[in-house]
Amino acid sequence: MADLHLGGWREDTLREVGIKAFEKAIDISIDENVDFILISGDLFDSSNPTIDVMARAAKKLYELKLKGIIVYVIEGSHDFSPTGRTILKVFQEAGLLKRVTSGEEKEGKLTLKGVLNEKTKTNIYGIPGLRGSLEKATYNSLNRDELEKQEGKKIFLFHSAIEEFKSNDFYHMESMPISFLPKGFIYYAGGHIHERGEFELGEYKNVVFPGALFPNNIDELLSFRGGGFYLVEHSDGLLNKTYIPITIAPVVLLEVKLECTNPINIEEKVRNSLDKTCLKDSIVIVKFKGKLDGNISDINFKKISLFLEDKGALLVKRDTRDIKTKEFKEIKNSSMTKEKLEEEVITRHKDQILLKECRMETVSFVKSFMNLLSREKKEGEKKEDYTNSVLNDSIEYLSKNNLLEDFNETSNT
Repeated sequence: MADLHLGGWREDTLREVGIKAFEKAIDISIDENVDFILISGDLFDSSNPTIDVMARAAKKLYELKLKGIIVYVIEGSHDFSPTGRTILKVFQEAGLLKRVTSGEEKEGKLTLKGVLNEKTKTNIYGIPGLRGSLEKATYNSLNRDELEKQEGKKIFLFHSAIEEFKSNDFYHMESMPISFLPKGFIYYAGGHIHERGEFELGEYKNVVFPGALFPNNIDELLSFRGGGFYLVEHSDGLLNKTYIPITIAPVVLLEVKLECTNPINIEEKVRNSLDKTCLKDSIVIVKFKGKLDGNISDINFKKISLFLEDKGALLVKRDTRDIKTKEFKEIKNSSMTKEKLEEEVITRHKDQILLKECRMETVSFVKSFMNLLSREKKEGEKKEDYTNSVLNDSIEYLSKNNLLEDFNETSNT
């Protein structure tokens, strides 16, 4: 499983549904008597989740420990911390899970140590995901030859988009070529892409993205309606994959066509769109489309929500992005994730960013540079040392991308 983002939703109801999806996935895994569990990044939505979220997760992980089921994890772009201050480290010290990302660097080459699952004699390796796909630097230094030469069953965990496997919906997402992964593994457990997919290309067999265990924003609720994980069985050289969907609360979409409707008549439109749809214990998304004869602020959303909740809805969310006022202007909202919003703003203004000889595409460069500049201050690190470190890293990054001269010219100006 991957991309659980426990604690990620602001609404208490959706946050609870996300945690219950995790608890149900663990219960199913115990019932199936699995040998071990893989979590390919973003178990939590941050490296420092709330006490309540940590307690619920720890309780289920402890149940697995009592059953002798080991959980192998890598950090994702959300629960990774550059300072190492991630709750995953605490959980590992408590014996609730094992991180498989340890390694050592010699002469510029990274050698992964991995972890051996004694019960199945399977070696498990992984590389964490970083914000802005900065993990590419790790893959560039990875000693793939040594990994590929090792005999026996091997599994690789990663938290990155793969260029060759991206769907059109994820064209904007930073990615890396499949060749960055070591060859010859029996299974590649992927994360970061919240869309489910099974792939193979040449020597890379069984590259699997389980998708998010539960949607993480309104767009994912609309697109996927739910999530799940994979049960994988390896026997006599053959590998069988079964997708297990998880449904805690069904997602119901109500499309309301406005057609120059006055705000006072919106509730009637919602009633008519409902028809005989069952809303019991469901997450209802009311999607408004068309022209509105008035202002969005005149719509009584509270009254609409109470009506739908009386019909059995667990939670009501609205999508007003396709509403047009009399001036035919689209109404935008910020339902997208912080990362997507940042990327949209950069893309919209990229023509104003002049990078003459940059080795990277503009959007990729800006996102990576932003991540570099937002490095957290390490515990005990002096302010002057922190400032110099960020400055030196920035100069090195600009130099690698043939932009140091441009930067100096701009600074002098």
